[in-house]
Amino acid sequence: MSAPTHDVALAFEDGVTRFVKCRENQTVMDAAYRSKINIPVDCSDGACGTCKSFLESGQVEMDDYVEDALAPDEEAAGYVLTCSMNPKSDLVVQIPTTSAVAKTSAGEFRATVSAVERLSETTMSLTLDCENREKLVFLPGQYVNIAVPGTDQTRSYSFSSAPDDGQLTFLIKLSAGGVMSDWLENTAAVGDSVRFTGPHGSFFLRESEAPILLLAGGTGLAPILSILRRLEATGSTRPAHLIYGATTDDDVVELDSIRALEESLDGLTWTYTVAAESTTAPNQGYVTALVEEGHFHDGEASVYLCGPPPMVDAVRSSFSEQGFAPAGFYYEKFALAAAPQEQAGEGAQPEDDATTPEVADDARAAAEKDGVASTGDTGRRTSAPPTVVGTGGQGLVVLDGEGRAISGRTVLPDHELAPLGADARVSAGAVDLPGPSDTADLARRVNGRIVLGGTESGPSASGLDGDDEAILVATDARGIAGREAFADPELAPLVASPTEAPAGTVTDDGYEIGQQHPSIHESDAIFDARRALELGALELTIGRITSREIAGYRLLAESTVPYVDVQEERFVDAAGYTEANAAFHDFLFTMTGNSHLLHAYQDLGVKGHMEESLRHATWCHPRCAQDHLDIVDAFEAGDRDRARDLISDHAERSKQTTRRAMEDRRTARRPRFVTPGRFADQVVVVTGAGQGIGEATARRVHAEGGLLVLADRAETVKELADELAEDRSSGVGQAVPVVADLETWDGAESVVAAAISRFGRVDVAIHTVGGTIWAKPFDQYPPEEIQAEIQRSLWPTLWCCRAVAPHMIERGRGTIINVSSVATRGIHRLPYAAAKGGVNAITAALALELAPHGIRVAATAPGGTNAPERKTPRGPGPQDDQEREWYQGIVDQTVESSLMKRYGTLDEQAAALTFLASEEASYITGTVLPVAGGDLG
Repeated sequence: MSAPTHDVALAFEDGVTRFVKCRENQTVMDAAYRSKINIPVDCSDGACGTCKSFLESGQVEMDDYVEDALAPDEEAAGYVLTCSMNPKSDLVVQIPTTSAVAKTSAGEFRATVSAVERLSETTMSLTLDCENREKLVFLPGQYVNIAVPGTDQTRSYSFSSAPDDGQLTFLIKLSAGGVMSDWLENTAAVGDSVRFTGPHGSFFLRESEAPILLLAGGTGLAPILSILRRLEATGSTRPAHLIYGATTDDDVVELDSIRALEESLDGLTWTYTVAAESTTAPNQGYVTALVEEGHFHDGEASVYLCGPPPMVDAVRSSFSEQGFAPAGFYYEKFALAAAPQEQAGEGAQPEDDATTPEVADDARAAAEKDGVASTGDTGRRTSAPPTVVGTGGQGLVVLDGEGRAISGRTVLPDHELAPLGADARVSAGAVDLPGPSDTADLARRVNGRIVLGGTESGPSASGLDGDDEAILVATDARGIAGREAFADPELAPLVASPTEAPAGTVTDDGYEIGQQHPSIHESDAIFDARRALELGALELTIGRITSREIAGYRLLAESTVPYVDVQEERFVDAAGYTEANAAFHDFLFTMTGNSHLLHAYQDLGVKGHMEESLRHATWCHPRCAQDHLDIVDAFEAGDRDRARDLISDHAERSKQTTRRAMEDRRTARRPRFVTPGRFADQVVVVTGAGQGIGEATARRVHAEGGLLVLADRAETVKELADELAEDRSSGVGQAVPVVADLETWDGAESVVAAAISRFGRVDVAIHTVGGTIWAKPFDQYPPEEIQAEIQRSLWPTLWCCRAVAPHMIERGRGTIINVSSVATRGIHRLPYAAAKGGVNAITAALALELAPHGIRVAATAPGGTNAPERKTPRGPGPQDDQEREWYQGIVDQTVESSLMKRYGTLDEQAAALTFLASEEASYITGTVLPVAGGDLG
């Protein structure tokens, strides 16, 4: 009797759902692939976690998987492994990738064994002659999944041969009881047939002439050899230094190959080290001990590191502690799992890794738990559910995102669940597992993302803004298309302080990437990284893509053209260009069939960076859009050299465009007036610092050396602090953000407490919170709106004065500057006017009380002020023609009341505030200074 068959719905992230028939004795993954639906897969035996998905409905049975691929709490939450699950009913399964990516697949190849050679007691070399060798295109550092002859197992190994070598070579660490080890030692013979799929991975050599530092642990030497052989084949003179580490002398292999490469590569130097005390190697110890500052070439060198997780983590920690800052840091983790106890015997000891430094005990303990050794073959550790990452059994970490990875995709957003890959997972494939095994946890790291923020705009006759009275807002400015970029303000730097964990990136969907680069604020790094990835993708696709793919590529290129005015060299719509540009560049990586590369590109965060940098950009390099069309033409013609030149030129033009936009933005935000050192070493609290007059004042104080405490109810205050922290100019101060509701006593008190905790005192307190919420005649105000206006524009000043006064009295000195408004004589905002009249009274009365204690209290009364659109809207804005007419009445009266017949600027308001707050105004107290173009209020 045949097994029952069930319908399985595969729901992809882009809304596409595909249905397959799956028998109860068949895995969902097998059923999907038989239907030519290529869902994420790597090990196929429940060891890597690449195929992790979410079971929305239905009943399944799962077995033969390791806990590290699917933790118990994940299984309880509804996650499943499609390679290990058999349906017991109809199913709905959410697949963590798009339908477009799912339709791509790595190539399948056949080969015959040309040579099997034992290189040492622990390591063997496998050489293959590949059928249709010309169709196998790979990049130096990538890997393939090899099906172990005579078994249903696959194992993953990096090429040690160069991409253009006729034969394929691999280094394989022997593992007791391992299926690949058993085949190599006892069965493999010249002429045997072997199947493999690939290439996979985004760990590969980036094209550049910059120096490189290569670090290899154990059989992690394989991809490093492939990189060196590529350099040799291209006649490279690129400076390169290799440090190779092993556990014992038996683990040291390929020294003759390295020596031969040293002879043919002018720029190559190298050394090796062995951890065991009894060694004949020139160095005893770990790789980290041999890394020197000179290897980084004053920060211009990139690092390529391949080894087990403890080694990778130790190297990164060492770099952090010693302050080493490479231009790029690419790494790949792998781990070896020993045979299960039932096969290896009770008390069997796991192997030690060839290069594992003595890092934290918990890292090593995690690596050795349940027979998982901290060493391995060139197999990999993976955390990438939505991509074909990892290996058929060995865990892979392919870290490859330039800058710090800035935007990760959210997997299965409809469910309140931990993101896929939140827990590290180890596969069994690259090293040799004897079939399903109880592999265990390895050390892992999770880090955050970069943040930016802020907007600028010109004046417009709509909306009120600013923390004074009548700030004119540019509400007609164009909105931002797409997602908000750089939302999380917490960022660990590439080279952290000794107290911080080394930086790395894990995306929201669990895909762990292994690149680190300078700050996103340096726009060159991110486009250089994109160029490097695209040149790699070019090699995998040129001459191999279909006419239909070319047509789609051209359509995406053409879609960028309308957003650029070539004659005027400007953006017609920068946000629209950013969206279209991202789709164009995505497509090249999709065409490779290697989802690692697509993720590596997406995790660079180019789109998010451009959204932020170009938000208010006007200038655009006139050839940016045309480059896209020319690149497609080169692909259609199969002209590799032309395509390479265009990709490189386009990267340069992209850098010019964003560099200009970033400089324009910095110029726009730079205070117009600066008195250097005026607030040097003074602790200045600025409330309402997230935007408007408060933000402009904070920027001025920072530029003049103040130690700032930035307070606001909105998270944007953190973005400002992060931006100011990027300014390393001589004489600028520090900035500490505090998010607090200043309409409450607790909020005001928390700001003063934060200042004292951080700096020990408050010298100056500038209170700018306030602003009209509604514009209407007084008889149109409902009671709740009157209450809200008073709450917003009176209480923050009253509470903040109360919070800071005792501290200043105790010190016998200090300055308090409040922000009032000339709207105390204005129309259509009486509740606001009453609140600001209260601020005037606070200022006058408090000045009388505090003068005997050596404390000054003064205020400014701004008039109408041009300001960018508010990041945090104060109210709903005019809702109909009547409300717009009332608002226009405010605008007209504000301009008419000014002798100068114009609105002021944020710089002009900040100038008056900082003057009153400085020692220059030491004989001014109890005064309200109108800053309104001659309107005295």
